Amino acid sequence: MTLQHMHDIDSHKDAYVSCRKHGRTAKSDDGKIVGGYNATIQQFPYQVYLIVQKGNDYYACGGSILSSRFILTAAHCLTGVSRVYIRTGSTNSGSGGNVYSTTLYTQHPQYNARTSDYDVAVVKLLQAMTLDGSNARAIKLPPSNTNIPAGTQIVVSGWGTTQENGQTSSTLMAVRVPTVATSECEKAYNSAITSRMFCAGVPEGGRDSCQGDSGGPAVSKDSGLQLGIVSFGRGCAQAGYPGVYTNVSSVRTFIKLQTGI
Repeated sequence: MTLQHMHDIDSHKDAYVSCRKHGRTAKSDDGKIVGGYNATIQQFPYQVYLIVQKGNDYYACGGSILSSRFILTAAHCLTGVSRVYIRTGSTNSGSGGNVYSTTLYTQHPQYNARTSDYDVAVVKLLQAMTLDGSNARAIKLPPSNTNIPAGTQIVVSGWGTTQENGQTSSTLMAVRVPTVATSECEKAYNSAITSRMFCAGVPEGGRDSCQGDSGGPAVSKDSGLQLGIVSFGRGCAQAGYPGVYTNVSSVRTFIKLQTGI
C-alpha cells in the first residue's frame, strides 16, 4: 500500500465520529487530544497512526511501536477488523513517514467488550518497519505488576478529537494528566476498575484522550515507560470522569508471549 492510497482512505472517510463509553475509536478523518498541545513525531517517535478496515468502513486508532514487527494497541480497536494500515514516522496522520499493511493481529483471549477488561492487542507485520531512532523507534515497557501510584504524571499522544464529538485535525497532539486512585475512579463510573486498568485525569475535566486516541500510548513523564493504553471513558474530558487506560504491566505475559518483548 502506498502513501497516496492511505491518504485517499483518510480523505474519503465519513466525517462522523463515533463516541462510545467503551472505547475511543474514531470513524472520522483525523483528530487530536482534548486540552493538549501540538506535538511532533520526534517527541513521540513510538507513536503510530492506525486505520482499521471493518467491511467498507474505516476507523482511526492509535498504537505504539514495540519492535520492527510489532505494534501495541487496544483490543477494542481490532474487533471485526479485516486489515490494519499503519503510518509511522510522521507528525501528520494523512501524509509522510512510512505506511505498512497487515491482516495479522491478536486480541487478548480474555478481552471483555462489555467491561473493557484486558483491552490489549498486538498487531504483527510480516515486513519489518523502518526504525530510524528519531522519527520511529520502539517504546520500552514496565516490568510485570509495576505499581502506579496516584499522582503519577502520564503523557498521552494521538490524533483523537479535540472535544467530544468535536473538530478534527491531522496534527499529532499530546496531553499530560495525573493518575487517580482506583477507588475514586470506581465511584465515578459506578463499576469495577480491575487490576488491568488504571485511571488518569484532572477533577475539573478539560484534559483527556478522546475519540481516535484508542490504542495509543500513555507514557510515564519520569521514566519514559509506556504504562497504559488508551481504553475508554465517559465522553471526553468531562469533569469527574477520568480516562481509563489498560495497565500495560498487568498484561505483560500476553505481550511477551506474542512478541518476545
